[in-house]
Amino acid sequence: MSATISDKTRQFRNALGSFATGVTIITTRSPEGADIGVTANSFNSVSLDPPMVLWSLAKTSTSFDAFMKAENFAVHILAMDQEGLSGRFARSSPDKFAGLTVERGPGSIPLLSGCAARFLCRTAYRHEGGDHIILVGEVDEFDHDGHAPLAFHGGRYGMFIKNDAPVPAADDAPRALLADLLASAEEGLARRLDADVAAFGLAPHEFDLLRLLVAGPRSLEELEEMAGPSGETETVVLVDDLAARGLVSPPTNGTVVIATAGHDAVAAVTAQIEKTEASALEGLTAHEASLLRRLLTRVVRTLDA
Repeated sequence: MSATISDKTRQFRNALGSFATGVTIITTRSPEGADIGVTANSFNSVSLDPPMVLWSLAKTSTSFDAFMKAENFAVHILAMDQEGLSGRFARSSPDKFAGLTVERGPGSIPLLSGCAARFLCRTAYRHEGGDHIILVGEVDEFDHDGHAPLAFHGGRYGMFIKNDAPVPAADDAPRALLADLLASAEEGLARRLDADVAAFGLAPHEFDLLRLLVAGPRSLEELEEMAGPSGETETVVLVDDLAARGLVSPPTNGTVVIATAGHDAVAAVTAQIEKTEASALEGLTAHEASLLRRLLTRVVRTLDA
């Protein structure tokens, strides 16, 4: 019987995981003066007038007694880049706040920074809820700064991305191949980037070689192997030409070192390329652009594996 109950509990938990939520850290201060914090996704709004929110805490939690006695608590809705903070407060630890800089709220409760939103609450009600206690708080103060929130779904962290307006497609219209989409995006962006490089009097393969040298001196053999240089010219001829223009130092014992002018050129071209990339991504929000980079990185790693 117990195995059946355990199996149903697991299935119920997995079914609940189908509901995508944000991630919060709830903080308070114990009667003994210890800072208390737990990660929870059982957070919800209750009322606008008066402003009230709720969350639930397992009765087996080591923080249970502290929250049962607390007059104040704070709800922190975590930002997209705070997954590590969520993990820290989800684990049992004698001092989850070690090394963190905190502010202080009512009753000296600890407040975390960098969150998407914070709600400073007075405990209004405590309700029984099976193996959890439901805590309802009346919000005295709150703030939010527009940070993209951290999402949680199916036992994994993620990012929230808005859907575009649906575009109806003809039934017989073929779905675009991923390879075609990537190739088209690469071709269009490459044209713009080549123009950026050319505007500074460099060819793409010259810029690529200078970027390699920014990391440190390289031998002619290393440059030949790493840069190519796309079959456009021999590496030694390319290096001699860059040296004549003062962008690299003349090779010494076969070693090539980038010159100050070369560093400046790479910095200037890189700044322009970043502007071009930002322009290409201007239709995306900051976290959508971050998600695109993550997904493309994952595709590249999969293909290289």
